[in-house]
Amino acid sequence: MAKIKVKLEEWIDYLESRVGIDLYVWGGNGELLVNLLPKLCEMEKSDHSDKEALNNIDRINALLQKRLLQHIDIYKIRCEDCSGLAVRFLLEKGIIKSDTTANGLFEKIAKEVSLDEVKAGDYLFMGTEGNKTHVGYAISSKYAIESKGRDDGVVQTKISDRGWKWCKRPDWYEGDPEKPVLKRELYLTDPYMKGDDVKTAQFILERKEFTPGTCDGVFGKKTENAVKGFQEANGLKADGIIGKNTAEALGFRWEG
Repeated sequence: MAKIKVKLEEWIDYLESRVGIDLYVWGGNGELLVNLLPKLCEMEKSDHSDKEALNNIDRINALLQKRLLQHIDIYKIRCEDCSGLAVRFLLEKGIIKSDTTANGLFEKIAKEVSLDEVKAGDYLFMGTEGNKTHVGYAISSKYAIESKGRDDGVVQTKISDRGWKWCKRPDWYEGDPEKPVLKRELYLTDPYMKGDDVKTAQFILERKEFTPGTCDGVFGKKTENAVKGFQEANGLKADGIIGKNTAEALGFRWEG
C-alpha cells in the first residue's frame, strides 16, 4: 500500500495539460525538449538500430514542426515515452523512487480490475502476459490519455478504440477526489460569462462526452448545447443552465 497519497483531480489535470503539446521520445520522463535536443539520437539508439533511430528522429521532428506551426511554445514542450508520462508525476510526488517501465508500473500496482469497470485514475496496459509494453491512463470510464507514439505524442484516446488488455487501479489516491465547488449558476450571457468554474464545467462535460468546444473558461453557445445534451441524457430540465441540480449531477458541490 502506498503511504503517500495524491489527489485524483491533480493527476488528471496534469495529464490534460500535456495533451497536444508533448512529444513521444524513447526513455523520456518529461524533460523539456530544448534540454534533450542534443541527446535525442543517443536516446533513440539505446534500444533501436541506427536505421530505426534515424527514422524515429525524423518522425519526432515532423511532429515537432506541427506543434510549432500550431504556435506552441517550444519551451513548454516536454518529452516522454508511455511510462515516462506517469514517471515524472510519480517521482515529483514521491510515489516512486526511480524510473520504471510500463511493465514496472504494472507490477507496482496490485489491484487488477475488469476492463468493463474502468474509471478515472486507472492504468491501462498492452503487451503480453510476461511483458507489458505500453501504458495509458484513464481520465474517465471512456477516455484515456497516453504518450501514444512518435507520430502522435501525448493524446486523448477513446478506451474502446485502443485494444487495452489489462486494467490496474493504484492505491495512491486520496479516497474519493475532492469535489469542485460551484458558487453561482452558469449560463449563456451577453457578453459571455467567464471563469475557472466555467472551465471546470467544460472539462467535466467533455469527459462525459458532451463536447463544449474549447475548454477555455468562456460559456459560449457550444457549452450551452453541451449542457443541454447532458441535461437531456440525465432527465434534467434542458435549459442550458448549470444550477444546483445540474451542478450536482456533474459532480460539483453546490454552494450557490
